[in-house]
Amino acid sequence: MKLKVNQTFLIQLLFLSLAGITAYQKISALAVPDWFIHKFEGSIIGLIPFGISLSFILITLLETSIAVCMIVSLVKGEYKAESNKVSLNLGLDLALILFLILFFGSFFVGDYENGALDFLYFIGTLAIRNKLVI
Repeated sequence: MKLKVNQTFLIQLLFLSLAGITAYQKISALAVPDWFIHKFEGSIIGLIPFGISLSFILITLLETSIAVCMIVSLVKGEYKAESNKVSLNLGLDLALILFLILFFGSFFVGDYENGALDFLYFIGTLAIRNKLVI
């Protein structure tokens, strides 16, 4: 017996997990973590008044928005071939923005390994986004 798995459904679950878990961890802490502050305090982000806090809040909001988009997408049944994938596409677009922000943040502080990973996440998300739109 061959099991047929809906790829769009798996993508929705992947991005829901990726964004939802990290957003939950950030929100439940109720504070900008020390490691985040120390990582960016010597960068251009640290020179901007409240730049570190605003950056952390922006990342958290993006992650939360991606998770919400994926939940809405699942509830609306956007994994079905004939569905209009508005929420899914919005979530993937927000993920592209998030990975771009993370990429530049990593390079601002010379963390090139994380920057390379963020680049790969961006490219992977872009490939997924283009496959689902075409």
